Amino acid sequence: MFIFFILGLLLIYFDKLYFIEYMFFFFNSCMVLYVLLIDWMSLMFISFVFLISSMILLYSMEYMNYDLNKSRFLMLMNFFIMFMFFLIISPNLISILLGWDGLGMVSFCLVVFYQNKKSYSSGLVTVILNRLGDLFIILSMIWMFNFGSWNFILIDYYNNFNYLFYISLMIMIAAVAGIAQIPFSSWLPLAMAAPTPVSSLVHSSTLVTAGIYLMIRFNEIFLKFSFLNYLLVISCLTMFMSGLNAIFEFDLKKIIAFSTLSQMSFMFMILCLGKVDMCFFYLLMHALFKSMMFLSSGILILNMNNNQDIRKMGGLIDYLPFCGLVFMFTLMSLCGFPFFCSFYSKDLIFEYFLMMDLNFFFFFFFLFSFFLTFFFSIRVIYYLMMMNFSMYNYLMIIKFESKILIISMIFISFIMLFFGSFFMWLMFYKFDFILLEFKFKILSFLILMFSIWFFFEFNNFLYSMKYLISLFNIFFFGMMWNMLFIKVNFFLNNFLYIGFFTLKIFEIGWVEYSFNNYLIFFLSKMVIFSQKFFLNSYKIYVLLFFMWFLIILLFNY
Repeated sequence: MFIFFILGLLLIYFDKLYFIEYMFFFFNSCMVLYVLLIDWMSLMFISFVFLISSMILLYSMEYMNYDLNKSRFLMLMNFFIMFMFFLIISPNLISILLGWDGLGMVSFCLVVFYQNKKSYSSGLVTVILNRLGDLFIILSMIWMFNFGSWNFILIDYYNNFNYLFYISLMIMIAAVAGIAQIPFSSWLPLAMAAPTPVSSLVHSSTLVTAGIYLMIRFNEIFLKFSFLNYLLVISCLTMFMSGLNAIFEFDLKKIIAFSTLSQMSFMFMILCLGKVDMCFFYLLMHALFKSMMFLSSGILILNMNNNQDIRKMGGLIDYLPFCGLVFMFTLMSLCGFPFFCSFYSKDLIFEYFLMMDLNFFFFFFFLFSFFLTFFFSIRVIYYLMMMNFSMYNYLMIIKFESKILIISMIFISFIMLFFGSFFMWLMFYKFDFILLEFKFKILSFLILMFSIWFFFEFNNFLYSMKYLISLFNIFFFGMMWNMLFIKVNFFLNNFLYIGFFTLKIFEIGWVEYSFNNYLIFFLSKMVIFSQKFFLNSYKIYVLLFFMWFLIILLFNY
């Protein structure tokens, strides 16, 4: 972990990268290679992934201590990290597909880990929507046969502009499915059926961030085409939708999942505006505080006898001081509170967005999504820390803060609190000139103050309308703006019906019966022919043919 980080610093300082390739075989003048791209970005991301995953594995050893399948869980987590490592160091579409497909496969195994109906349905939606990403990556591999190589880093971008449009379009759809943007957003909250350490790893530095990292690697292709405006609209709508859903949600893990969706849309938006370095910086900072958010919430849920409803919590800062404090710090970092790690990235992105020449639609959705992020963060802090404790029957099992759980959290918490400025000066040795008026400089702070006032003013009104809000949540927000209903009823059910139909016809139906009969008939005729040939029945005819052929040649000469 530290070795990768130090090597990344050296590559930043010397401005170098290493391109290592191993050839497997030629195929139709196209070399099938396994390629490694070692630069400062891949090494820095690998160091963060290894740091977070090592702490999560330490956390899992205590959190899953009483689970009967603990060893299987830890093995799947290690596979998850390994496939993410393959994805990070790959400038080649074959090795990218290896990492992407492996992440999808292992994520399905982890989502269905508890082996109940809810976990299975959630895992099915997750794996099918992620398979769309695999499909479009395979299509882009097929299209790259035009270049004679699958290494996108070696493509001549200027002389192959028309071909690159289709490749970038396919990889863009794969990345949108991986980041869970509209219309693929429904799988992200459903993945909360997995154990809490899995959620911490998935939402911080592996599966969800793989799509963002893929677009960062392909940024030279993406930034040349006009569909970035459409991607900007998709990112703003997804950020708006996830903020609204988090306001009306009462499941703690789903609220954190919607916050992840909001932050992924935030990164996607700034990437569409062309600031790749800012997006990568916020990706690293988001991995730090989001992993801590899930780990601390996991301890809170564990102490509440696996209850995840925030209405049944309250006053946890008195009973679980360390976890409650870390959880508050992560929410403050999510809001971009001054001098936390995400402040140096989020405030920079916010000011850069205000400098852009965009229309009112983008400004409205961006600022309102900022307000919603502050609003649901304050709502979670209020319900968990400031309300009276409402589950007195759990007082006998509360105050469980194991030393291993605290040790696994304290190191990343220290980095999250004190090293944001260090990473900013490390990565941004060349700054863009940002010139704003004072009212725009303090606009994010004003939105924060307004969201605090708005929450405490309208909290009683929202509580009095809780039954109407609950019905609206069940039938609209709980279904991800009815996208989940459309996918499950119109797409997944039809997809499964087609799969059952093909299974019945091809695998266990008349096609298999007829094919087997014809195959047996063909093989029997071939065996009879070979037997006659070897028993000298056909050798005479072959010899006569060759003699006749030689006589014709002699007479012609």
